[in-house]
Amino acid sequence: MFPDNESFIKRTVNRSMVCPHCSEKMTPTLLSITPYNDNQKYVATLYCSDCKYPIVKLFAKVWFSDNVNEINLEYNKGIVVDLPKNIEKLSPDFVIKTNRGETDKVSKMLLKPVIEEYLKDNDKLYTMSLACAYLGNDYSHYERRNLDKDIQDLERFIAVLISYISYELTLHEANDFIQ
Repeated sequence: MFPDNESFIKRTVNRSMVCPHCSEKMTPTLLSITPYNDNQKYVATLYCSDCKYPIVKLFAKVWFSDNVNEINLEYNKGIVVDLPKNIEKLSPDFVIKTNRGETDKVSKMLLKPVIEEYLKDNDKLYTMSLACAYLGNDYSHYERRNLDKDIQDLERFIAVLISYISYELTLHEANDFIQ
């Protein structure tokens, strides 16, 4: 049997809301309410009536009261990258244009050796690629080393790297055109 707070939670979750996944206004379908943490918290499992993705809501019992409050959860909607068309055309599968004959070799290498071996002749490309690799790697470990940089720095570095590659491709296209 669910706790007395079930009716409050049902009223809260069965109202119109914006789906954290598809951003559509909808009324979710309640699947379950599960108490945990000695009945001090409750997890409501729902799903979007539009996109059918699951939604989780968390509620905590208010001390010295029979009420519960919803605890806001953040959903990551995923990363949408708007790549320049020349990069999308060049590399839908991230194949290295200038070294296509070495795809098998490159695909088996670690990232840093690929950068060091194939990008060393272009200082700007080498620097930005290595900076992205270092900072991205830093976020894959439990203990970060580069505390003076954050995810916004990584996003900025990647944006500059993409812009630089697009610049180089456009420059090569212009060079081919005037030849």
